[in-house]
Amino acid sequence: MIQDTPFMPEKHAPFEIDDAVDFYRQWPVLRDRAIGLTQSRDPADAELLRWMIKVIDMIGPSDLRHDS
Repeated sequence: MIQDTPFMPEKHAPFEIDDAVDFYRQWPVLRDRAIGLTQSRDPADAELLRWMIKVIDMIGPSDLRHDS
């Protein structure tokens, strides 16, 4: 399970993501938003976002476990 780090703000977004499993469940909607962000960034930022999207697209349910 991914731990919160100083680089990941806690609950400051207008949507809630509880953990990596919750992020994965919301990814279809979040992906569309991320794709939209690539349109309004400088080319280097857009390329970084595209790579982040590709990496996240490779994650599946078996890659995540939910510790309760």
